Amino acid sequence: MILEPHETQRFYRIWFPLLHYVNERRNLVPEVPVSPEEGSISPNDAIQVRSAVWADDELRRAFIAENPFDLPPDDLALVASWDARIGGDFYVFRHLKKYSVFIHQGDVDRVYAVLGLVSPFEEVLPMPPPVLVQTVLLPFEGRIIYDGLFSMYNIYFGGGIRSDLNEIYRAAKERGRIITSLGQDATPANPAELRKDIQGRNAKLLITFRKALAQSNLSMKMLDQHVANITSFAESYLLAQHPPRGLLDLRIDDLDSYLDRADQTAAARKTLVTSFKRFIRFLFDTNRMDNDTAWSLLDFLKHDTP
Repeated sequence: MILEPHETQRFYRIWFPLLHYVNERRNLVPEVPVSPEEGSISPNDAIQVRSAVWADDELRRAFIAENPFDLPPDDLALVASWDARIGGDFYVFRHLKKYSVFIHQGDVDRVYAVLGLVSPFEEVLPMPPPVLVQTVLLPFEGRIIYDGLFSMYNIYFGGGIRSDLNEIYRAAKERGRIITSLGQDATPANPAELRKDIQGRNAKLLITFRKALAQSNLSMKMLDQHVANITSFAESYLLAQHPPRGLLDLRIDDLDSYLDRADQTAAARKTLVTSFKRFIRFLFDTNRMDNDTAWSLLDFLKHDTP
């Protein structure tokens, strides 16, 4: 949940000189030490200088160009990568073994995997999640950290907000959309890794689909057939796409293409169409698919002629 000690030391070896440089240019607070070893800075002073850093990228670019503290090229490149920072209000939603989950709600809800610096967020934050904080997320060698400073809103969240956050996190997790890196660090996974990841997520979704079907009056034979049909579609069609896609990315053209090439008897075709209908209703009923998408897919299947 945190950087390795030598990585944390490297961050502060860069961060303190940057804060010192900006303060020298703007005369915001009495003193900012060049390194943690030379002294400390109050959180209020640090936040004031930090705000100036992120408000004007030209200050950071001048720091890189002048390099007044003789930082090595890799460190300067890291400072430059902070163009890809994400600032604002985040819900600290959950603490996992490898990272803490941050949710940034906006026009598009985004879920980030964030590492702490000296201590895990679980120890830094005085309240259990969800907690609303204001901070700045930074890329750091293929991972996401924060700039060491945050302001916390002293708010208790009721069931409605908690339910919404659960849905956002579940959707991101099931679709493989938890963001683990920023900017140029966000290199796509190779096809083999992506396919393996999608297979794992499909498998978990199909287990949930099977449990939902088990609540109906279907025979075990028919239940197995519906799950097998959707599994075959996922494996033989969606995973063969470039790039490979998961079941939650189902589209009308997928159904059209897959059903068009299916060589089946009329009875098998009817069962296959029914399998898709049941799967789409399952996605809709569990808030994994929106109403318009579900309606359009079911309407397409309704007009399918074996």
